[in-house]
Amino acid sequence: MNLTGLINKNRVISLGLIILFLVAAYNIYRSQAAKLDSLKTRIREEKNKNEILSNISYLSESIDSYRKLLIMKEPSTVMSDINTLARDCDLKINSIKPLGESSSAEFVKYNFELSILSPNYDNLAKFVNRLETYQNFYAVDAFSIDSTAYNKDRELKVNLRLSTTVMLD
Repeated sequence: MNLTGLINKNRVISLGLIILFLVAAYNIYRSQAAKLDSLKTRIREEKNKNEILSNISYLSESIDSYRKLLIMKEPSTVMSDINTLARDCDLKINSIKPLGESSSAEFVKYNFELSILSPNYDNLAKFVNRLETYQNFYAVDAFSIDSTAYNKDRELKVNLRLSTTVMLD
């Protein structure tokens, strides 16, 4: 009986130790799982932050490229550009009228009205294309051809409303 009691005692002690170790292992596992979940949450947050920073960097680069495109220029410079482009396309400018400006906190938009004589549609298309692809930003806001207004040289009379936008610093 002594030996059987000792074996039973050892079994109980062994079983108690196993249960104690299982409880300790479970508690360690649970705390590590909580830490792991916390780390996964932080990783998601950091990825979101990285994505936002990447978007900010992209937007900053875009703004810089727009600053280079929308450089500050005087209305007289704009009229000089338009005259040069028209001359290169064999167009005659009857008039250029500044129509004023509209401004916001970041931009100023200058508006102009042009009256042009063009020998043909090809020269006119060439002018509009060069105007819209010019190194400085110009937009054609309105365009009309007075087909009944041929003069003796059979030139087309064209009215354009142009605008250019500049970014303020």
